[in-house]
Amino acid sequence: MGASVNAYWPGITEDQIESQPGFYNDCKAWGDWMAEREGEPAAKLALHSLGVEALLSHTTRGMKEREVQWVSPQQLAAAAGALIEAVKSGSSETKIILETYGRNANHSAPLDEEFIRDLDDVKAIAKWAEQEGAARITLEVNW
Repeated sequence: MGASVNAYWPGITEDQIESQPGFYNDCKAWGDWMAEREGEPAAKLALHSLGVEALLSHTTRGMKEREVQWVSPQQLAAAAGALIEAVKSGSSETKIILETYGRNANHSAPLDEEFIRDLDDVKAIAKWAEQEGAARITLEVNW
């Protein structure tokens, strides 16, 4: 079963949902990683340790807006950028992050390159949301 991932914020319109940028490799690997990391405390701890916890923000069907840990588009883009740099530098914290991503990766490129490509896509989505006037954002994943 595939995952769909898109930007979400209170008041987003159908036109905005339909016109937002997507994932180059499709969003399945990223969506599956969002689910995998929830069951992997070490991955979540590594994201916190790297200061990129904004990437943990998410929603899915059934979640109420008050349950979402909202972030600004700028926080989401900055977290994606910082994680890209951590992966490129070979930071030890990225080992568990890449391991959990690799469980459902597309394997269309070396794992670190595929992950970085998805992070670049998250940055583009966040920057688009900022241009659309979103003050707070999350990524919505549905299966």
